[in-house]
Amino acid sequence: MKYFVRYAILVTIPILFFFSCSKAQSKDHLSDLKEYKASEIVRMIEKGKPVTIVNAIIYDDLDLTTISEGVVTSPTQMTVFVNQPLYFQSCVFLGKVSTYSKLSSKGKKSLMAKKLHFGGDVSFIDCDFRKELAFDESVIDGNLNFTKTIFTDQASFNHILVQGTQCMFMGIQANSNFQIIYSTIRGDISFMDAHFLGAFSSSSLVAKDLVLNNVQAEKRMDLSEMLLSGILMFNYGKCAEEVSLAFSNYMGRFSVIETVFDGDVSFERSHFFGMVKLNHSTFSKGLDTKDAIFYERPEMNDVVIRGNEQPIMIEVKQSETIKLNY
Repeated sequence: MKYFVRYAILVTIPILFFFSCSKAQSKDHLSDLKEYKASEIVRMIEKGKPVTIVNAIIYDDLDLTTISEGVVTSPTQMTVFVNQPLYFQSCVFLGKVSTYSKLSSKGKKSLMAKKLHFGGDVSFIDCDFRKELAFDESVIDGNLNFTKTIFTDQASFNHILVQGTQCMFMGIQANSNFQIIYSTIRGDISFMDAHFLGAFSSSSLVAKDLVLNNVQAEKRMDLSEMLLSGILMFNYGKCAEEVSLAFSNYMGRFSVIETVFDGDVSFERSHFFGMVKLNHSTFSKGLDTKDAIFYERPEMNDVVIRGNEQPIMIEVKQSETIKLNY
């Protein structure tokens, strides 16, 4: 019994020491960050000069629509213009961050909405969003970069327009639902090395190249109704649940190599105008190609497809000329 007590003490002390050190390191990390209030960030942007903030912590909600009163751009919409580039790196946002709001009138239903128009690049690199990020309805004339950022709560980039050549979400970790639906990216969009613990949706996305290499998805992925004028790369990934690639138009090369799909995968009614490669991949619950049309016969080397009672039906048609209007 004495031996057991002595052993328990010897084991417990290092564990407690480890956790106390971890807590101390966490506190030390936060204490190293410069503290800002949201109002201070707003005032910096109001000055119209490029904003660069590194190693900072913002404690309260940051509503970027409060930068100015905005300009009336339609009967139901006001736009706040931010003409300079914004750069945040290694910043922690403890409150909600938003680029869209509705104006409320006392006793009346809100009719006006405010959104952001960024005239330059917008970057949040290696940042940490602890609450919801609502980047909806934004227009970005430059590039959009959220590389290596953590989203603890839900994140949405719905109805955005990125005019630059790059929209980057490489190496992100989304712990809750992540959406970028009904959005238009004039250039390429990359989720390389991203980890989605919640559901992911890019439904109705319009873009050139879409890169999903090395993606890990723990929940459903909705990639339906997309229009891609360039390449889709979905290589070396791991998807635990259903993935929908249905009702989409893929104008360029479509590449799925060494990817494992543990849930159902649907290509239903999609059109594949370029080369399709489905090599060295596993479709554990089946691949639905109902009414999908391929304009070149797809490569399917070393492909494992389970769960299909009927053989995969591939319809191959001659090439067609498609004019893109976006």
